[in-house]
Formats: sequence, C-alpha cells, structure tokens
Amino acid sequence: MPKLGAMVLTNSFKRKHGILAVALLLLFVLAYVFVARPMLHVMGATTYGPLSSHSKNIVLDDGEGLLANLPPLSALSDDSLRFVAMPSFGDRWMAVSLSKTDDRVSGQLVVLDRETGSVSKRTLQMDQSDFDHLTKRWDAQTDNYWGSLSMFTDGTPLGFERKRGGMTTSGMGNHPCHYDALGNLAAVFIGPHAEELLDLSAPDIDERLAIDLC
Repeated sequence: MPKLGAMVLTNSFKRKHGILAVALLLLFVLAYVFVARPMLHVMGATTYGPLSSHSKNIVLDDGEGLLANLPPLSALSDDSLRFVAMPSFGDRWMAVSLSKTDDRVSGQLVVLDRETGSVSKRTLQMDQSDFDHLTKRWDAQTDNYWGSLSMFTDGTPLGFERKRGGMTTSGMGNHPCHYDALGNLAAVFIGPHAEELLDLSAPDIDERLAIDLC
C-alpha cells in the first residue's frame, strides 16, 4: 500500500506539472501574439507569421492597397517573397511578389504613379540564380533582426513577407540602416528585370551601415 500511495502521488505530481507546463506555454504564446509581436512590429523587427491586421503600422497604412493587388501569400510557393516599397520622395511606389517553383521563378509587379494615382500591373520572370542570391542575402539581413527604437521621418518605408518551407517571416519599417538595405537588394537583383525597382537603389548603403547610427 505505501508503494501504491507513492505512485498515486507521483502521477498526480506529474499531471500537475504537465498542466502547469501547458498553461505556461499558452501564456507565452498569448503574450507573444498580443504584446511582444505588436511591439516588435513598431520597432520594425522581423517576426514570425505574415503581415496582418492586428499588427498594423503607420509605415504600411498606405501600402496595404498595393499589396492587395498581389497574389496572397497562400497562393505562392514555399520559396517566395512579397514586399511593398514606398520611396518617400519618389514619383512611384511598387509592390512585388516572387515565387519559385522547380526551376522557374515568376511573379507580379504593381506600380502606383503618385501623380496620377493610376496603378499598373505586369508579370515578372526572374533567373533562378538571381532569385537564390536575392533571398539568401535578404534572409541574412532580416533573420534575427530585432528592430530599432530610433524613429525616422525619411528612409524608404517597406513591408515584406518571406515564405520558406513551412515558415513565414515578415517585417515593416523605414529605418534606413535596415529597410533601405532591403530596397537596395531589390534594386540590384530585380532591377534588371523591372526598371522601376531601380528607384530603391542606395549606392552608399555600405558606407551608411558602417557609421555609428547603424
């Protein structure tokens, strides 16, 4: 009987610990979704999951309409990228989706003419090697980026969603040390296929990244 009692107590102790562990995990998830993730978005950090309405940011308010013209993330392959960029002093804003399937990379480009308000769309084709180089450098730039508390009125506002296998990451902001660097990557690798993306070129980005501000 003493052994049986000890087993009952042990099992009860394990069940309580299991329930506590599940409760703590649930609390952590809720804290991330409703507290940490919105705060990280405000700082422009890369977070898990797509851009969504519960994480709206003033940086992206004007870009949501352009993103809505692109295929949704769910319609893209498991190796894909969507982003919208809004150069502060540019004459046009643009949104791009790229999706890699087998050895083919296709996508769409949406351009807003800020003077006339007209929106144009066209398809994109990209070399697989260019896409692989772009996403490799994009991932290196965005993975583990925790954002910045610095606020800027200039810079190029940009929001992105990156899909890799079963994982999706996203970010939005206008910190010139981070988001201008992403825009420059788009200019370098997508610009040859869509000249509008050359508006995002930042030839001095390496010098900028070397200063204390960054």
